[in-house]
Amino acid sequence: MFYSLAMEYRTLTDGTRRRVHREYVDVVARFGRDGSLEPVAVIWKDGRSFAIDEVTEEGTFGAETRGRRQACYHVRFGGHETELYLERRSAVPAAGQPEELRWWVFAYDQTRSREAGK
Repeated sequence: MFYSLAMEYRTLTDGTRRRVHREYVDVVARFGRDGSLEPVAVIWKDGRSFAIDEVTEEGTFGAETRGRRQACYHVRFGGHETELYLERRSAVPAAGQPEELRWWVFAYDQTRSREAGK
């Protein structure tokens, strides 16, 4: 099956748009007796870790699209507020693929403008 890899863009607070990609991260999370899930810390692939100061909005899973469902958590750490996504991929027993849960954030692409390259 072929999926289009369309570029994604986000609008910054100053109105400019930047290209982004999904950056999968490690997350330490707390599971409550009531079944709740609260992210506690984010760990980048380079090993840096940041404790989450506050979860300002809890995520709930949306509708399934292409075998995936996502929950968006609005979190604050280090004076920075961002969206932290939990992605649930459905199991595909015929292909031997179990259900997966993965955390990710939008990361800005490091691109150079043509003017900068001159």
